[in-house]
Amino acid sequence: MSTRRDFLQRSASVTAALALGPLAAKAGAAATLDDGILDPGALVPGAAGATGAAEVAHAAAAPTTPAAIRAFERRMLRARPIPFHQVRVTGGPLKHAQDLDVAYLKELQPDRMLAYYRKEAGLTPKAEGYTGWDGGGRNLTGHIAGHYLSAISYMYAATGDPEFKRRADYIVSELKLVQDKHGDGYCGALEGGQKAFEEVSKGNIRSGGFDLNGLWSPWYTLHKTYAGLRDAYRETGNKQALDVETKFAAWAERIVAPLSYEQMQRMMLTEFGGMNEVFADLYADTGDERWLKLSYRFEHDGFTRPLKRHQDNLGGKHANTNIPKMIGSAARYGYVADAADLEAASFFTDRIAQHHTYATGGHGQSEYWGPADQIGVRVDGRTSESCNAYNMAKLTRRLASFRPDADYADYNERWLFNHVLASIDPEDGRTCYMVPVGRGVQQEYQDMQRSFTCCVGSGMENHALHGQNIYFENDDTLWVNLFIPSTAQIDTGALKGVRVAQTTDFPEGETATVTLTVPQPRKFTLAVRRPTWAGDGFRIAVNGEALAQPSLAQLRASGGGRASREEEARPQPSSYVEIERTWKTGDTIQLTLPKSLRLEPTPDQPQVAAIMWGPLVLAGDLGPRREGRGRVADGSATNAPAPQPVPVLVTGGRALTDWVVPAGAPNEFTAKGVALIPEQKSAPGDVALKPFYRTHRRRYSGYFDILTPAQYEARGAAIAAERERVRKLEAATVGFVQPGEMQPERDFNYQSEPLERPVLRAEGRANRAGQGWFSFDLPVDPSAPTAVVVTYLNSQGLAPAAGNFQILVDGTPVGTFEPNATAIGFWDAQYAVPQDLVKGKSKITVRFQAASNGRITPVFGVRTVRATSL
Repeated sequence: MSTRRDFLQRSASVTAALALGPLAAKAGAAATLDDGILDPGALVPGAAGATGAAEVAHAAAAPTTPAAIRAFERRMLRARPIPFHQVRVTGGPLKHAQDLDVAYLKELQPDRMLAYYRKEAGLTPKAEGYTGWDGGGRNLTGHIAGHYLSAISYMYAATGDPEFKRRADYIVSELKLVQDKHGDGYCGALEGGQKAFEEVSKGNIRSGGFDLNGLWSPWYTLHKTYAGLRDAYRETGNKQALDVETKFAAWAERIVAPLSYEQMQRMMLTEFGGMNEVFADLYADTGDERWLKLSYRFEHDGFTRPLKRHQDNLGGKHANTNIPKMIGSAARYGYVADAADLEAASFFTDRIAQHHTYATGGHGQSEYWGPADQIGVRVDGRTSESCNAYNMAKLTRRLASFRPDADYADYNERWLFNHVLASIDPEDGRTCYMVPVGRGVQQEYQDMQRSFTCCVGSGMENHALHGQNIYFENDDTLWVNLFIPSTAQIDTGALKGVRVAQTTDFPEGETATVTLTVPQPRKFTLAVRRPTWAGDGFRIAVNGEALAQPSLAQLRASGGGRASREEEARPQPSSYVEIERTWKTGDTIQLTLPKSLRLEPTPDQPQVAAIMWGPLVLAGDLGPRREGRGRVADGSATNAPAPQPVPVLVTGGRALTDWVVPAGAPNEFTAKGVALIPEQKSAPGDVALKPFYRTHRRRYSGYFDILTPAQYEARGAAIAAERERVRKLEAATVGFVQPGEMQPERDFNYQSEPLERPVLRAEGRANRAGQGWFSFDLPVDPSAPTAVVVTYLNSQGLAPAAGNFQILVDGTPVGTFEPNATAIGFWDAQYAVPQDLVKGKSKITVRFQAASNGRITPVFGVRTVRATSL
């Protein structure tokens, strides 16, 4: 079997050159780099040169009709996903989630989503707009209509329900009215959007993080509309959607046309979604190379160039800002065989799946990646944004088409049966922003009629797509990737007419049966995934006749030499059992998929581990969820409002099966006699374990600290020391204010310049930060030496918080912020206050003042203390 690197080299040079034909021939000998990989810069005029510009206008020899592009893409794909309008999910928890999504999509009102589109075009809204992130002002106004248009287009394909096509047609017709009223092709709902983009077009670019010229991620927001129009065209056949999308693209083309390469790169410092993807797809749908060129203009070199060199540059990056860029790269590779696109997208996906992902298939803490393999220090807090899982599914589907690698199916199985099922409440269909994986956490359910966050939007789409990764095919092979009750019908190609039906009780059970219907006996290969988690107990039979299978050890045996310890420590990838024969109607393939228990420790902290049952994470049930003051930006509840004791598991080095025992119900267990809470004097207790996707409305632990008795004693001592430190600090405190909390800020005369300073949250606490200054009036004890203690945060696994600001007391500087390279989590800095600044006073003004070119690091707490009492 070829390696991933072998595939990349062959696809990026030989396959691409052959497929491009005259285009590659035109490039000649100059078309390869030193390592033999095809150089896209040699194939196209205007590629990166002395200036380093990456804006590319594709050569005239590229396909220029939709039919030619599709034919080219077909040659590029080794495995074609069976279109999900030909796939039906027929049962199990994924079907239940899909049904809940169907009901939710029918509850929503298109005219409310379109209200701000009409308002910005000068048309009277037909209904009151939705609120939250889709409301007016500096929000993602309009993104929900785009998500919704994609979702109902997908759901029409997934179910055949004509109501979804009717709604899609209506929304497209309304967007056409909006576009016609604007008169320049624009089709957005952002308040002040056109004015801001005209500024950008003139080179007046103020970009950073999520802000572009005063708007919150405006290209990201518009991308949802572009994507919705594309999906309405592709999945419902609405040709008007393609016309609206094309005119909207012409508007974008005009906006960025005057910008230099450097200006484009500066603009893309702001989140811009999958703009490169939608323009590559528009090229495929129209054959117009204008849109391919525009796709290349949205190539963010600062992010993609290191990936093309196989450098992991992901630590500290915002996850969902960057995954869509790679989806665009993968899409473009299929259309024009740009080698660098495949290099970047494939390497990126491998790094995320193998070095940045939790056991549940989710990734990211507080929406950001940490350093590679720094997982154990980052399991707590707000982890696993649902948009990330949604976008990684799209990306792996694209890449699996170029190389049907069972690793991709492993990854999809993980996030489907852990994160995705845990992201939708099976009772009422609420979806989640974050699905935390840590200790003593709970889901972040959204207000489905008010919040309209990004994850509400991607959640609408997610549950229409459960059939998209189950089956792939080409002219001589049919792949079965996932074990989901479903049917699929192949309507094109050499396998046209073949129908496959799968019955399975997975993930609850351990068996699956695949039944084939073939118009006439036909010879082809059926490739069935053999998941590593099934071990050597995996069984496969055709029409009741068992097929002998090699052991996993035999499959792992290295091709010469000796396996390294590093290789042996890595999880073994799954594989495909390839059955070549002449198939006939009624042939059945029976699978036995035994699950077994194992620990999956994090690479950086082996004592922090998930308990696995096959591909399912077993979470510890810690009781009913708790509601409180902890909130995210849209007002939805975050994790537990106050820290609660969380048990650790003290196992004494015993085998896992000695202390994890069946609990009676299917897939439920008990961690028996090993649960202890540090500092509490009690006998070891039990913890109920159940699949992660059954954690709804509960507090739970996805990861556990699994300790030796000595480690447990050390943990208790550390907790006692911290408790004593906090006790002394509280006793010494004269006054304390929690920035970002309304009443405390009023009580302590919060002042700020600029006046409108946003309240941000991290780790369940509010903070104030940013440019300019802000201040509080705090009481002091003039009879005692005084200090100001400020609480900051170092996010786990990331570089220490940085800032450039001073702390002043009544106008006199008493300290300058210095990062703390050793702290993890919340940490306190103490600034001594000269006695003459408090003499005769009952209160002082503590002010945080940013330098002219600096920012104030997030401040989570400010207190005045009697310094001698610490």
